[in-house]
Parts: sequence; C-alpha cells; structure tokens
Amino acid sequence: MKKINKAKILSKNYESFLKSLEGKEHPQYDSSKNEYYLDIKMSLLHCQNGLCAYTEKYLCDPKFIDKENWDENKYNLVLTKFDKDSIKGDLEHFDESLKDKKAWLWDNLFIVDTHTNCRVKGRKSIKSILKPDSEDYDPYKYLEFDFETGVFSALSTLSIEEKKDVTYMIQILGLNCHNFERKELLNTFKELKELGSKSEPKEYITAWKMTLKNL
Repeated sequence: MKKINKAKILSKNYESFLKSLEGKEHPQYDSSKNEYYLDIKMSLLHCQNGLCAYTEKYLCDPKFIDKENWDENKYNLVLTKFDKDSIKGDLEHFDESLKDKKAWLWDNLFIVDTHTNCRVKGRKSIKSILKPDSEDYDPYKYLEFDFETGVFSALSTLSIEEKKDVTYMIQILGLNCHNFERKELLNTFKELKELGSKSEPKEYITAWKMTLKNL
C-alpha cells in the first residue's frame, strides 16, 4: 500500500462545499446521488493514480484522471455509460465512525476496490497506523512483502505493539485479499525482467517494488 498525497483537491466546487461545512454536521451520506460524488471520486482517483488506495488493484484508465479533465471548478469530462462502468471502486470512509456526522470529509475518504470495501473492511474499527495519506506513513516503515507467498506482513523490526496494530490493519484494509492474482501478475513481470524486459506492472506497485529490492 503506497503513500498517497491528497494535498491538492482538483475539484474546487467540492473544496468550497467542504469549507462551507467547517464546524458543522455534514449532510447525510447519499453516495452517488450527491452532486459532488463524481468530483470527489475522480479527484481521489487522480491522487491514487487510478489504483485502489489499499490493495493497489487497477481501477481506471489513466485517461480518465488526467488533469486536463478538470476546468476551474470541477471534473468536466463527459462520461458515457460504458466509461462509468469501466471506472471501478467505491468511495470509502477510512474511519467509519465519522461517516454519520462528517460524511464528506476529504481527509477520511479514499477510493477502494468494491470487494475490499464491502466484503473485507466494512464498518470495522481502525487504527491510524496504516492510513495511506498520513504525513508519517511509509510502506517500508511498516510493511514487508514475501514474493513466495504473495502476502504483506508487519515489518519484522517493529515493536510488539506496532506489529500487532499493523497486522490488524493489514487484515482490515484487505491488503492480501488479491494475493493469488497479485502473485501471478508479479511472477510474470519477474520472469520478463529476468529476460531483460523493462516492463512494469500498472497495479500492485508497492509489492512489485519490494520484490525488486530482493531480486
């Protein structure tokens, strides 16, 4: 799970909406019915490079999140039904306890693969240690990846308490829920690299980079 920089919101209309809510209870979460939903989703996907914030599974074609698709206020690319269907992922609240009163808080939102969001994380409680946009988050500080098994685990040099928290969050965020698919893909790119290819996978980037360090 790579670090995500969410410092800039490309959709200024949503940013203005968010500022208007400072110190107030947010409107009830109504998912894609909300007028700012598309702007939030596409802005987040831009920050996440089109990948699931947790698993790094590929969610959309880079052409949909190019900066040219925004005008001064909002995301203005006209999407066909086919386009919309091809852009995967759900708007996910990292800390579900904030959803009732702070449903539209940028700092608490990510775009996450639907399976991970609905079947794995759900409304489970979290620990902030693996929040991917945190200032002090660094995957190499908390995680290690075993290419042979295809899974992430807590870094072996962490303290007992940190290992416990990281292991819990690895499970909650579903970092290993696509491990078989991920392992097959990375094995293909590993074999290509051994043949001299410079090809890189477009998903599961952190697992790939950690694999490269051990080749």
